[in-house]
Amino acid sequence: MKRYSQRSGHTAMAELNVTPLLDLAFVLLIIFIITTPLLENHIPLSLPAGSASNSQPVDPKSIRTVSIDRNGQVYLGSKPVDLPVLEQELNAFRLETPDAAVVVRADKSLRYQQVVDVVNVLQRAQISRMHLEDVTP
Repeated sequence: MKRYSQRSGHTAMAELNVTPLLDLAFVLLIIFIITTPLLENHIPLSLPAGSASNSQPVDPKSIRTVSIDRNGQVYLGSKPVDLPVLEQELNAFRLETPDAAVVVRADKSLRYQQVVDVVNVLQRAQISRMHLEDVTP
């Protein structure tokens, strides 16, 4: 004869099934192993810090535009100039306008050195207020 006990067949298990938890842990471990090298910075850089700017309104008459086209031709306003002439013009402009500012507009297909040459001219002309832009075709 069959004995009936007071226990039913549906009792709570006292142990936890850890297999799905281990699977999840291993999947997360693999994801972290794959993504961690992408987050590393391999090139040590010491980036410059800018100083706080005085947000004073700029007089439009104290701004000159220097443009460099894709062929490397430099323009002051709309007039084509060479770098020595540009330096002379900017020196005269700075003497007339003490708070002189220059906007450098360069074609994005230019070599970086060509823009640096113009920035060097600005430094020699002692113009410290400048803004760099790229010209999109």
